[in-house]
Amino acid sequence: MLIHRIEIVFTSSRDAPLRVRTFLNELTYVFPNSIKINRGRQSLKDIIAKSIYLNSKYLVIIDVIKGNPGRFRVYDLTSKMLKYNFIIYGVTLLTELKLHRTLIKRGCIGKIEDQKIKNMLIDLGYIYIENCDVYANGDYIIKDNNYVFELKFTKDDKILGPIIRFQLYDRNKNIN
Repeated sequence: MLIHRIEIVFTSSRDAPLRVRTFLNELTYVFPNSIKINRGRQSLKDIIAKSIYLNSKYLVIIDVIKGNPGRFRVYDLTSKMLKYNFIIYGVTLLTELKLHRTLIKRGCIGKIEDQKIKNMLIDLGYIYIENCDVYANGDYIIKDNNYVFELKFTKDDKILGPIIRFQLYDRNKNIN
C-alpha cells in the first residue's frame, strides 16, 4: 500500500467548535500533503509527538477566540520553534459560500506582494509554476481601520478554499 508523505499537520486548540473544525477540514483540502488531527483533550505534547511520528515538517495550530478561528501558528518541527504567527481577523468558509471542497494536489503562489506570507506558503508546499490546481492570491485590505491581508485560494476566478483575513503577530515561542 502506497501512502503519501504527510508534511503538514493541522490541529486546533482544545475542544474547538464546529466552525473551527470545518475551517481545519477546508485547510487540509487546499494544502497538499496535509492532515488534520482532532485535538479533543490531547495535550500539545501528544500532538507534537504524533506529528513527529508522521515525519511532518510543520505543525499548524488554529487557536479559538470566541468560537471562531483566532490565530494561525506555524511551528517548524525540526527546530521546534514558532515560525509564523498570524492573528486571524475573519474567515469565510466554503460551506458558507455554498461551494464544494476540491482536493488540491498542487498549489501555486499567484499574486502576493507580502514576502512573509509568500515564505509561509512556500514552507507549506506552495510553489511558483503554472498549471496548478489552485493559486493562492491575496492583498492588503482595510478592515476595522487596520491593514489586514486577505488570502484567497482560486482557479479561474472560482474560489476553491477558505478566504482568510489575517495580520502578522510577532512573538517567537518554542514548543519544548
